[in-house]
Amino acid sequence: MNNKIFSLLALCGLTGFGMAQSSFSLDEAIAYGKSHNTAYMNAGHDVAIAQETVNQTLALGLPQISATGNYQQYLTVPGSWIKNSFSTQPGAPEYIFLQFQQAYTSSANLSVNQLIFDGTYFVGLKASKEFVNLSQLQENLSEQSLKSSITKAYILVASLQKNQEFIQANKAIINQSLQEMRALNKEGFTESLDVQRLELNYRNIVLQEEKLNMGIAMALNALKLQMGYPMNEGLSISLNLEELNNSMSSIDAELNNFNPSTRLEYQLLNQGIMLNEMDKKRYQMGYIPQLVGFYQHQETTQRPEFNFFQSNLTPNNNWVPSNAIGLSMRLTLFDGLKTPAKLREIDHKIEKGQNDLNQFENAAWLQYQNAKRSYELNLTQAEIQKESLDLAQDIYNKSLLKFKEGVGSSLEVTQAETELKTAQNNYLNAIYDLVLSKVDLKTAYGSL
Repeated sequence: MNNKIFSLLALCGLTGFGMAQSSFSLDEAIAYGKSHNTAYMNAGHDVAIAQETVNQTLALGLPQISATGNYQQYLTVPGSWIKNSFSTQPGAPEYIFLQFQQAYTSSANLSVNQLIFDGTYFVGLKASKEFVNLSQLQENLSEQSLKSSITKAYILVASLQKNQEFIQANKAIINQSLQEMRALNKEGFTESLDVQRLELNYRNIVLQEEKLNMGIAMALNALKLQMGYPMNEGLSISLNLEELNNSMSSIDAELNNFNPSTRLEYQLLNQGIMLNEMDKKRYQMGYIPQLVGFYQHQETTQRPEFNFFQSNLTPNNNWVPSNAIGLSMRLTLFDGLKTPAKLREIDHKIEKGQNDLNQFENAAWLQYQNAKRSYELNLTQAEIQKESLDLAQDIYNKSLLKFKEGVGSSLEVTQAETELKTAQNNYLNAIYDLVLSKVDLKTAYGSL
């Protein structure tokens, strides 16, 4: 496990040494991540965006009021040639040029439109609300993913720190034995070979400790990344591996009565199918007429000169009002077979979504069964490895005592020490795998 861990964590860098540290429990780390993890915060923004989409759709059914103004000045006033029927005098022109348009024109218009009936609007409004539900499900899934990633990163740090405890305890014992062995060798009671063996063991464990310290620093950086914690600030955890295991011990509910429909992924797929069905209904409602009511008020004026800021003008300069109300109906008679093609496309999407849902049900069952079996196996392995660790520790203590009393060999102590390290590593891996299997079981069950 250690080589894989160090290879993975090397990608996270080695920042944050020598900084003041903040200590987090697992729940505190998750709470911090929910306030600082970018992906999770963006999921919250997606929900807000979806809600604003609902508001925009709802606004289409409310009165639409607009006002326009227009000012126009003719540089050349248009006119028309008409037959001269106004004069019968000799020499009068047969046609005369008349200008009916004034040089200055201005108008103001107020329009109010109200949607009275549109089948696509009501379906679209309902669909937009369901889209908010979809965004909320995606936010919940993002939260579950955040919890899983922070929990696994936290467990990794706790596992490495537990290994550090083992190494530091072994290092202290070996250092004490080395000092005693040197004293005995100086008095001629032991061979220098025994001293050299202990010196070699001590150097090896010092190197292991340095490598492990680096691994812990990288694991903490990986945890910072998942939490959204500043990489240049110190971070520590307040729970050890056994406490994590005990805090996640209540998983009896996850061992029975599994139902894929409780999974967020299932609900997301089902919500997608529902949205496609509503989209299909929206296109079908497009064959029903759309009815809009309107009211319009307009003021216009035409003037021979620019006198808009003058008062006491003649009546021909007055603003002329007009008002109108009415209904507008729109009915699609033929759209080039676009709608039938769109309906067939949506049918394929619905069928595809149903296939994805069926596939997920099978995959969810497989994931749950594998997670359940893995948990049961790791639970048994953890109990066995704990017994083996206690036995290896007892053997090592007795071997060391025999050696100190002169009735045992240094080779026996070295062998017992190797067996103890193996038992410690096996126990550490067993607890690590057990805690991870609990996380995986809760994830597969949908209760994380």
